[in-house]
Amino acid sequence: MQKLARTYGPVTGFYLGPTQPMISVVGTEAVREALQNNDLNGRPSGAILLSRTFGERLGLIFVDGDVWQEQRRFTLRHLRDLGFGKTSIEDQMMDEIADLISEISTTAKSNPDHVVDFKSIFSVSVINILWAIIGGKRFQRDDPKFKKLLDNIDQFLGSGNVAQANLPIPAFLVRLFPSLPGRLGIKTQLFVPIQKFIEETIDEHLTTRSKGDVARDYMDVYLDEMEEQLKTNGSTSTFSKKQLISSIQDLFAAGSHTSSSGIGFVVLYMIHYPTIQQKIRDELDDICGDSLPSLAHRSRLSYTEAVLMEVTRTASVVPLAVPHRAMKNTQLQGFTIPKGSILAISLHSAFKDPTAWGDPENFRPERHLDQNGKVIKNDAFTPFGLGKRICLGEPLARNTVFLFVASLVKTFEFQSVPNEALPTLEPNSGILSSPKPFKAVVIPRVLNQRKEN
Repeated sequence: MQKLARTYGPVTGFYLGPTQPMISVVGTEAVREALQNNDLNGRPSGAILLSRTFGERLGLIFVDGDVWQEQRRFTLRHLRDLGFGKTSIEDQMMDEIADLISEISTTAKSNPDHVVDFKSIFSVSVINILWAIIGGKRFQRDDPKFKKLLDNIDQFLGSGNVAQANLPIPAFLVRLFPSLPGRLGIKTQLFVPIQKFIEETIDEHLTTRSKGDVARDYMDVYLDEMEEQLKTNGSTSTFSKKQLISSIQDLFAAGSHTSSSGIGFVVLYMIHYPTIQQKIRDELDDICGDSLPSLAHRSRLSYTEAVLMEVTRTASVVPLAVPHRAMKNTQLQGFTIPKGSILAISLHSAFKDPTAWGDPENFRPERHLDQNGKVIKNDAFTPFGLGKRICLGEPLARNTVFLFVASLVKTFEFQSVPNEALPTLEPNSGILSSPKPFKAVVIPRVLNQRKEN
């Protein structure tokens, strides 16, 4: 995409096959305009995309029109009521942080060099926060069924490259060439056990919920609405068991991976930049005293916030927006975008845009602070998208990454492993980016207990 932009400009059109117009969107101005154009809020469809949602257009990510509006509105409203992005979920977060601190401490103490392998260590904690809201329970780290589930999610999101995973490949091609998804590195079969797990949990809710009781979680709320919609609208209702499974699948996979990868990237960067790590720690000690950080501290932890923003920018956890589709003929940067065009929008290009950042290749958290040390927002910083398609999990993700990182840096010092090369900052590239597996020496600083400030 960058090569196309250098030759043809920020908006480049071409054809995928004989009839499908594709649009490459690169650079801050073009990216922002595309994301905020409501005429471009559609989603592509194709056999590979449909194979993960029972052959139908279901879920929250790859749907559009009335179905998307109704399902997103319902999901956003009720997830907020259940604590999504609010301080009411903070106690749940702190319980998971305490469990993670204990796990890291135990692992570090189990060998004389205090070396900890950080592969997938954050996933359980992050998913437990999300699953408490959705399914009302948490998992143990050593649960084999859960570990297999995590592995399937990681394999899918790390499979193929971003463009291949989102190709709107026609159904007839997949029928003619059944091995095509696999040849592209896209492992849609990995979602079968995920769907089965979600369906089993829904069935448990159906047998244990009581009519009129207060909803325990998102599944209860959705099942209540599904029953009411069936009475009112019958078969025309957009609420169904398959839709619920597909929506949870979208929340489960994308939400957990972005947050756990974000935390992992910050720890990795702290190994590379020990001076910056210490500066965060000094700020945490000054503001939080002997207690672990809380969301109430967040507005005063400007440097910590700036580091999180800079890691997000530099690591590009989500390099491309989910593909958009033109719902009708429209304009973008002075060009006519034909109805049905599919847009590949490079968030990464905005993160690395020299016109927006000056020195985008340098890791410099101070770029996110004004002269008074207050956090500022650059228009090119759009990790969760913009407009009506902005990620509905943004509040929870931002709070999760902040609390986990601040608590970990407050509790531990992360160092490179002696006599070994620094772990690479180059990510695993897939549908989403993630850190390559790395190890670090972990030195405990404070008791792994939460004290009230």
